[in-house]
Amino acid sequence: MLENLRKFPFFLEERTKNGFSLPSRYKKVHNIVIAGMGGSAIAGIVAKDAFFLKTPLETSKGYSLPSWVNQNTLLICISYSGNTKETLSQFYQGLKKKAKIIVITSGGKLRKEAKKAKVVAIEIPKNFLPRESLPFLLGTLIQVLKTLNLLQKNNLSFRFLKKEVPKIEKKAMTIAKKIKKTFPIICSQYFSVSFRWESQLSENSKHLSESKTLPELAHNEIESWRQLNKKFTLIFLRDQKEKKEIKNLIEGIKKIINQKTYTLEIKAKGETRIERILYLILFGDFVSYFLAKEKKINPKTTDYIKKLKKVISK
Repeated sequence: MLENLRKFPFFLEERTKNGFSLPSRYKKVHNIVIAGMGGSAIAGIVAKDAFFLKTPLETSKGYSLPSWVNQNTLLICISYSGNTKETLSQFYQGLKKKAKIIVITSGGKLRKEAKKAKVVAIEIPKNFLPRESLPFLLGTLIQVLKTLNLLQKNNLSFRFLKKEVPKIEKKAMTIAKKIKKTFPIICSQYFSVSFRWESQLSENSKHLSESKTLPELAHNEIESWRQLNKKFTLIFLRDQKEKKEIKNLIEGIKKIINQKTYTLEIKAKGETRIERILYLILFGDFVSYFLAKEKKINPKTTDYIKKLKKVISK
């Protein structure tokens, strides 16, 4: 896992160079829906945060597609394993609604069903954990959007991120030790970033945490923070180019909270928004790995997820 984290930006850059052809009719869509669950869903969530698209984009997690999906919808079904029941359900609904469908998967039933329905299916490398597949899934998704001329900016580069990996890894070790015995509350203006941190701490570190999005938390969550103490760690994941309003909000929160709890700040680096978002996400991935090691836990195992799937299948 550690080596795959180190190669994250290299995998991503390599994947964004892979070109492929798509039906020209796919360029004429009114909206985009990206369907997926768990580690497969994060690519769509990142894309929604990172890009100013020419066409409205929504992510869909669950068994049902939005009711407004129709023949003018580009439906991108993402499932690393290809066997995710929720994503398969949305795929079948997309066929009935005659949506323009693209499948991104490493194989499984989704790949077979796409082939059977003569739907565009793009395969990605196998033998990774679903949560390790983000660079492949996101890189492929970016290529789809570029091919269909849906991105306003096509000059994407991840060179800076590649250079930052050793520094991120070193800092992540320190953060993991600091939060080991606390309950982290992860705050970011990007839902994709705070959500990914919480997800990775759950799956890799088996560590309870909570993700919050700015500025929404200032309208509700902040009231409960009067109960914070040293058992909590507030983690602010910041953008170096954040708006003045966000900056003032964070500084205001810090003043109100004062010394009630530990506070950590990580400021993203990078030229583009996608690079800064991925800087913070990669940082969290490393933290979750090192926290697992600190707790002497195997970051690869997901026993409860497997047990739950068995219970449901019965």
